Amino acid sequence: MPGHPFLAPRQPLRRSFFSTCAHLCVPLHHELRQAPSNRTMKRALSLTLALCLATLCAMAQEYNIPQESIRVRDPFITVDRARGLYYLITAGRSEDAVALKAYESRDLEMWREVGYVYLGENGWMKTVKAGVDHWWAPDTYYYKGHYYTIVTLTNQQKGRVNFCTLLRGGRKPTDKYRDTWVGGQPISLTPEGQQCLDGSLYIDSDGQPWLVYSLEWNGAQVQNEVGETWAVRLRKNLKGRLGEPIRLFTAADSKWNSRQEDRKLVVDAPFLWRDERTGQLSCYWSSFVDGVYAVGRAVSTSGNVAGPWVHDEKPFYVGGGHQMLFRDLQGRLRMSLHQDNNDAHLKILTLTE
Repeated sequence: MPGHPFLAPRQPLRRSFFSTCAHLCVPLHHELRQAPSNRTMKRALSLTLALCLATLCAMAQEYNIPQESIRVRDPFITVDRARGLYYLITAGRSEDAVALKAYESRDLEMWREVGYVYLGENGWMKTVKAGVDHWWAPDTYYYKGHYYTIVTLTNQQKGRVNFCTLLRGGRKPTDKYRDTWVGGQPISLTPEGQQCLDGSLYIDSDGQPWLVYSLEWNGAQVQNEVGETWAVRLRKNLKGRLGEPIRLFTAADSKWNSRQEDRKLVVDAPFLWRDERTGQLSCYWSSFVDGVYAVGRAVSTSGNVAGPWVHDEKPFYVGGGHQMLFRDLQGRLRMSLHQDNNDAHLKILTLTE
């Protein structure tokens, strides 16, 4: 069973770009000084140019972004075990279009920017305005041979409040993602009558996919501004719901969290995790303790999504939230979250078991 998290040890930095350039340029400088003819000089200059271009290419591939310098909310780590790499796909914008940008790492400590993997430039998605509409919490999963991203969005121009939609990628996490359309607009994995956010994918022991999500404190079904966690079965191809959603628990079912100054009792980012050894099914979710973002945990006493769910007496982690769990390439249990809810940055913890 996971216990209190602690930070992973820091890894040494790789050789810098400047020291690499110096290492390459010393012999070239010597050759230029010794050049007896124009022909030799041209050869040396050509070689210099070729090596400089190669160095620039190498620089582009260098993992030179420290984990703690990545400013991001709602971080979700995708593990590509076939290639031995980690990916972080973040929500943002490119000019007037909402976008997803990917980062890549070999060790979770140092990262490089891959670039945009999705741009909302076509049709209905073009009317989702960055900075006006919500574009939140992309969770990226490998499922039946392809990568998929579940993301929360709104569209004020179309009269759509928060809902969770599905983007389909390719065989690699950084392949381009495309909208999943139904009736000329992106598919809604959550019921149209609910104001939903932070959808996450869970596959149960029977292979049934579920979407687990939060209901906003001001949603149509929410009472007394108390947030709720819900789940709904999905079709095997993920392109739609099966049956009616069920409520798992409310923020008031827990004792560790507290209301905000505006009296809201928040539920964010529900994420289900089954312990491979014990079979215990836990739901990690986020709320606030005296105004500080925090992570809590509930355990399903039946071992099933429907619960009932029993909450820990104390928060699992205080000082960050919007968490998810994964096993790294060495098999260690990790948790990613954003720390400091006002100036959010990536934080990855190692959990004891």
